[in-house]
Amino acid sequence: MLDERKKKILKEIVDEYIETAEPVSSAVIVEKYENNISSATVRNDMAELEKFGYLEKTHTSSGRVPSAKGYRLYVDELLKYDNISLEEIAYIQEKLENKANSIEELTKIATTTLSEITHYTTVSIGPKTAQQIIEEIKFVLLGTRMLMGIIVTDTGLVRETIIKFDEDITRRAS
Repeated sequence: MLDERKKKILKEIVDEYIETAEPVSSAVIVEKYENNISSATVRNDMAELEKFGYLEKTHTSSGRVPSAKGYRLYVDELLKYDNISLEEIAYIQEKLENKANSIEELTKIATTTLSEITHYTTVSIGPKTAQQIIEEIKFVLLGTRMLMGIIVTDTGLVRETIIKFDEDITRRAS
């Protein structure tokens, strides 16, 4: 069982990692979130969170990133839902009432709806059925603020997702 301070630090790490996609250091946590405790205290709590499986290190001297277990605790206990409007709740309910013939269809409906409401890219990960290697990723511009991402694996599995942006996308020559 984690104490409240460790839960708060885990939440702050997940929030920061979602925002920056960079490993999170104790210095960042102290600077942005926890001015009343020392960096050493945060490092000790991060080490314990890592020991319990809630955080991972990308390499020896890096900051920490959330593990699958850390994300699960974040979603189940730490994420606050008080910022969602009644209209958004009704929209989610309406979308999830659509009939799906497979778990893949239901997952696609759920992730697309989540992306539309949050304006973040969503990715779903299913259970491991076999080891698959991503062979190709393509992006198709669908409009000034929308892309389709297509992933093809070595087993022939094709997954696509729609990615929506708040600002116009500009093409850059490589």
